[in-house]
Amino acid sequence: MFGEALGRRVLARDWSGAHELLAPWLQQVVSADGVRAFFEDEYLLTLKDNGIEDLHYPEHPEPGVGGNPFTNATELRKPIDWMGGKLRPVAPEVTDENVRYWMCLKLECSEEQMETFDFDCFCETWLSVVETPAGLRVGYWSQGAY
Repeated sequence: MFGEALGRRVLARDWSGAHELLAPWLQQVVSADGVRAFFEDEYLLTLKDNGIEDLHYPEHPEPGVGGNPFTNATELRKPIDWMGGKLRPVAPEVTDENVRYWMCLKLECSEEQMETFDFDCFCETWLSVVETPAGLRVGYWSQGAY
């Protein structure tokens, strides 16, 4: 499954490999180092919110994958009313025709980390999986669904 493949690359800190799974339009604006920062910055926020200053990585060996097949590009572009009309910056290349799945990728703590840090999830990334000539790719992503 695409989500598991992406999640495993991120868990392995294979930033170049994760970058390869971005759609061409995201690859043009996000480097492999940008992929690293996208995840590490969220880890740091989660850790800091829990009183931990040092960078740690999720140690659960498998990513959590969920989502739904009915959130299309039109839905993603609608203002989020309860967030003051916030708009997601969805690229024009993401279309109702190429969106395959609105996916949640959770990178979680190991049992030991849960006991030590007192939280269970480093990040919850939401992404629109799109069909491209090269296969399934990430067409849009954000930390959190909004």
